[in-house]
This record gives sequence, C-alpha cells and structure tokens, in this order.
Amino acid sequence: MSKPIRFQYGGHATFPVRYGWLPKGVGRLVRDGTFVANTETADELGLGSKMVDSLGYWLDVTGLGDQRDNARGPMLASELALSIQQNDPFFEYPGTWWFLHLAMARREGTVWSWFFNDYHDRIFDRIACIDAFLQHTRSHAIRPATPAAAQREIACLISSYGARPGVDVVDPDDVGACPLRELGLLIRHDAVNRFERTRNPHAVPIEAFLASASLLAADMEKSALTLRDLASARGGPGRVLCMGLDAIEEMVGEIGRRRWDDGIGVETSAGERQLVLAPRAPASWLGELYERIETSKTAAKAKAA
Repeated sequence: MSKPIRFQYGGHATFPVRYGWLPKGVGRLVRDGTFVANTETADELGLGSKMVDSLGYWLDVTGLGDQRDNARGPMLASELALSIQQNDPFFEYPGTWWFLHLAMARREGTVWSWFFNDYHDRIFDRIACIDAFLQHTRSHAIRPATPAAAQREIACLISSYGARPGVDVVDPDDVGACPLRELGLLIRHDAVNRFERTRNPHAVPIEAFLASASLLAADMEKSALTLRDLASARGGPGRVLCMGLDAIEEMVGEIGRRRWDDGIGVETSAGERQLVLAPRAPASWLGELYERIETSKTAAKAKAA
C-alpha cells in the first residue's frame, strides 16, 4: 500500500446492512441477471430510494455483486451469490455472514479493510477512531476523506459491528439491526463510551478460516503459511477474522486432525507448524461449509429416526 489508492466513501448512505436486504438483492440479481438501484427496484423491494442505493453498495462490497472490474457496468451475480442463493437464500446461517465479512474486510479502499487490517488499537473511542481513519486516508488515499465523510464511515462501521458484551442477539424486526453484530467482532462498552475488538471471535467456521488463509497464500505466493503469517500478515485471518495467536493455533490444530482433499494439511518445518494449502476461491470454501451443514442435518435426522 505504498502507492495512493482510491478510497470509496459514503456508498452505504450511513445505513448498515439490514436483515432481509441481501436476500432481496441477491434474489433480484439471480432472477434478473443484474441489479440496478432505481425507482422500479426500490418499489418492488419495498425500500426507499436511499435504501436501495445502499443495498447496491452492500451487494458490491460483500462480493455478492460482480461488476467485472467496471464500476459503471451492470452488476451481475457472483459465484458467492449463486452459492448462497442455492443453499441459504434467506441468509440464516452464521457461516454465510462470516464469508460476507471476509469479502468486506479484504476490499481495499474501504473503511472495512482499513479497520480490520490497518487500525491496531484494540480498545478505542469513536473520536480516536475517526482521527485515525482521517490520518490514514491523508497518507494513503488519492482523495483523502473530509472530517464529515470520516465521521459517517466510522458511524456506519460501529453501527454495523458494535455489539453488546457477548454476542448481540439482535431482533431481526428491529429496523436498525445489523446481522454483522452477531459475529461478535467488536464489543461496545456503553457505560464508558469505548469499543473493544475481540481476539477470540465467536464460532468462526473452519471453512471461513481456510478461505482467509487461502487468499493470504495467494497474496504471499506461498503454499505453506506459518502461524506468524496467519496471525500477523495483512489480509490474513489474524487481522481479518480478529483471531489471536491462541485462537489460530487451536484452529490449525483442528485442521491437522481432519482429513482434507486437495493437499490441505499441517506440517512441521524447522520446529514450526505450517498450514499447507493451495489458493482457492472463497465460493469454493463456502460450498464446503454448506455441504458440512447438510451432512450434519442428514445425520441428525437419521439419528432421530
């Protein structure tokens, strides 16, 4: 990130993604082959004009909409969107949201990528976070954020992820609720107006971890990643999934205890454990998650019978 990059501000219109939005958006993407944020779409989906613009942003930043590297071109359904539509059309599985978070946190030029990769304060207040984002864009963005834009970006981030201690079990009927809070990545302490980033997130699916590690392997052009790589490298699970070294060691140990296809495994080299894997698209890993869920359901039904 030595060269200035183009940052994206305000596409969310300060709306966190809400329950029901993405199922509507992906349903339209798959049905019509594209998504256009216009009055017709807003009326059909029962959203206001600003909300449908925000939905278009969320489809893009979560990797569900594919614009073929052309921001002005038509938005098509990505492989991730097609997999979710087939297996979890109402976005009910927590694992689905982990994969959407992964796409957001690796989307360069956004507040999401900055917060999960470049902002290192574990405990902070809103003003400190805004100031840090401002300073980052002044150093790294082609067009730095204005103070007002920075405030809106951080407000949306906190509204999206900030949960009460424990995992925030949100009422989906709450019009301001955001499913990303249920991941438990950012804890808000209202009594002292502070926020805390977790280092042992709630129930990260092993497939989401492997998807993150696979993307990191591609970034680093490696076929084996050390625990240090996984814990500290930009874009890796330590940063993107907020996993501390202990959590990563536990996950790598679990991977080593399972049998995997495609050469996935854990090896020891020079006294250090390494995760061995080849780059694979997140949609492929998400498919494996859904297969595991279906296998578990089938086994539970057979046991009940």
